[in-house]
Amino acid sequence: MAKVTVELTEKQVEFLKLFSEKQYEGAEDNVCTYKPFHTVQTKRYNYIPYSEDLTDYYDDEDLVFCTDDAYEWWYKTEVEAIEDWYDGRGEEECPIEIKPFEDLRWKEITGVDGEEHDIDSFEDYFKCYGVQLTGMSWRTKYYEDVAMFFILEEAKRYIKYQRHNLVEPRTYTHSAGYANHGDYYHFWDLLMKMGQELNKEVEQKEEAAV
Repeated sequence: MAKVTVELTEKQVEFLKLFSEKQYEGAEDNVCTYKPFHTVQTKRYNYIPYSEDLTDYYDDEDLVFCTDDAYEWWYKTEVEAIEDWYDGRGEEECPIEIKPFEDLRWKEITGVDGEEHDIDSFEDYFKCYGVQLTGMSWRTKYYEDVAMFFILEEAKRYIKYQRHNLVEPRTYTHSAGYANHGDYYHFWDLLMKMGQELNKEVEQKEEAAV
């Protein structure tokens, strides 16, 4: 055994004491995980370009539509995309009734240009409405770690002050990994031991003052 004397800042003392109070083995904040760490996650999206050949693979995913060159705005329905196309150009409402693609598929429709259009595909559909589509993709969501914490309470606090930079954020509790014999557990135990000693000192001072 080795004994080390370390000078700590007030913030470090505060962290270590809170860590031992909140994350001891069996604590509720461990979320049934052995010596965990916690992350804040934000929602991200993957975009898979639309192709009729892939319909069977992604039929359960959201199909979204884009009409701007910067690919910043994606719409959950083709109707929303058309409505925004006209709204964004300060024009009057679309001169023909906007109906969903499936309602017009395999039909002949008079488009905004006065011409007849056979609606066999999304390309035909948007051409009929005079809309220049820049992107059409299936969108799948996933969550990405953006910040890491030893104390769950701190992860939740991060969400509050960084919410403007996050999309549907959540906390996620991780284990160090199956049969991890590396340095993580040693470090975790070190933090816990230091926090316990600091809290013990406080208790002793309070008892002595009685």
